[in-house]
Amino acid sequence: MKVAVVGSGVSGLAATWLLNEHSQHEVHLYEADNRPGGHANTVHFPSEEGVNVDSGFIVFNPCTYPNFLRFLKRYPNIPIAPTEMTFSVSRDHGKFEWAGDTIFTVFCQPRRLIDPNMWRMLYDVLRFNASAQRLVAQWNSGAVDVTEISIGEYLNKEGYSESFTDNYLIPMTAAIWSTPPDKCALDFPARTLIQFMHNHHLLQVTGKPSWLTIPGGSHQYVKTILSSLPDSQLHLSTPIASIRNSGSSVELTTASGQSSTYDHIILACHSDTALSILRAGGDVTKDEETILGMFEWNRNTVVVHNDIQLMPKSRSAWSCWNYLTYSEVDEKGVRRANSDKVSLTYGMNDLQHISEEEHGPVLVTLNPPFEPATNFGCHSYDHPVLDGKAVQAQNLMSQIQDTRNISYAGAYLKYGFHEDGFTSGLLAASSYASTLQPTVRLPFEIEYAESSGPRGNNAACGTYHTGSNGAGIVEWLALFFDVFEYTGLRAVVGLVLGTGLACVIRALKTCGFDSEF
Repeated sequence: MKVAVVGSGVSGLAATWLLNEHSQHEVHLYEADNRPGGHANTVHFPSEEGVNVDSGFIVFNPCTYPNFLRFLKRYPNIPIAPTEMTFSVSRDHGKFEWAGDTIFTVFCQPRRLIDPNMWRMLYDVLRFNASAQRLVAQWNSGAVDVTEISIGEYLNKEGYSESFTDNYLIPMTAAIWSTPPDKCALDFPARTLIQFMHNHHLLQVTGKPSWLTIPGGSHQYVKTILSSLPDSQLHLSTPIASIRNSGSSVELTTASGQSSTYDHIILACHSDTALSILRAGGDVTKDEETILGMFEWNRNTVVVHNDIQLMPKSRSAWSCWNYLTYSEVDEKGVRRANSDKVSLTYGMNDLQHISEEEHGPVLVTLNPPFEPATNFGCHSYDHPVLDGKAVQAQNLMSQIQDTRNISYAGAYLKYGFHEDGFTSGLLAASSYASTLQPTVRLPFEIEYAESSGPRGNNAACGTYHTGSNGAGIVEWLALFFDVFEYTGLRAVVGLVLGTGLACVIRALKTCGFDSEF
């Protein structure tokens, strides 16, 4: 059979690799850009020595990227190295900062030791983690109703603080999905977000999985896949204008007007691009129009630079991921963290083992709040907005998947990560519902990170409380926080602590200490 794959991001590359290397099908890969790879985009950083740096996809881990890692390990020429994964928040140009590496980086600003909002945030982090883990256990056992509410509604219902929301949960979710808080953070379905955080070990303080990177850049895996694809079957700078189903085949027409007929087409492009191509073909179905139209996308600008003004002011807060935010006055006159933009600086020296002594600071900033002093390259990436509509659309995709000789692949069909895209590409090329399946030989069994068995038994996934003792500890912790909240003890302790800290602050000011110490 003759198969076309539209889009050379991770999903299209995975589908192309499987069909080209592990089947008898003839596969053609189409890419609108002159560069294959999508978010796997390695660029040159012009230091004195010069070094390659990734500007999109950077890190992965053995626990939640099982299929992508299995693929990489088949090729000894692709290096894999351990890396770090730390996170910080810097608000209002360094007026408020914390980093999650150690207790010392949490209080990288000593004045936060006497800041009641900081202590409330930490309390709520522990409470949220315990309560969320209990919820996951209850959902999995069917012990509670799964009526869907947004995470914002859940936080309001449970009385979480603005400090927790603005300085912890929103920065983390916005950073993970590269999407402004007002587009997804608080509208995200609570169950989906909590389940994701559970699967990715974000509800625990210790025992987190180790992280990995590809030294020298992710472009190495892109080149490896394409090296075995005949040149005549790789079509770069070739945007697709339309596809039209004609019974047992599909006609594909490029923007230049050239038409080709294929037995099957895998649309491994963004949902809006796929819908536009289908509409242009003139035979888009009502289901395709409705379901694909439910996904939204957010465009982000990434700048490669070395301007440390786009890092936390406190050097001890410097992390691999550094979330930059600022305060604005809401409609109630209260100063809250901004919600219309996500800004994040990746510290590439730590992430990709690039010597700061040899190359200086190597930084990649997503949507910089101001123009960096240096600009070594600007790139645009689109990320899916994973709101309630997107989750609903994901559940409906089976209605259009593998119909009319057309399949869909993309990270947007799950959580939006490289593993999701890679797995989606494999599934599109090997789905049991597809006519391609009988002659596609999967080199390994597809594994799903969230259903890979008890994570406590997998050393790559870190230590996790999955046994009865661990579950009991989580239940007792959650119960402790319930009692603390619903009996009013937290309010009493908060009042006493707040009063005490206010006295300390006044005493320090009397002694001549500035509150900015």
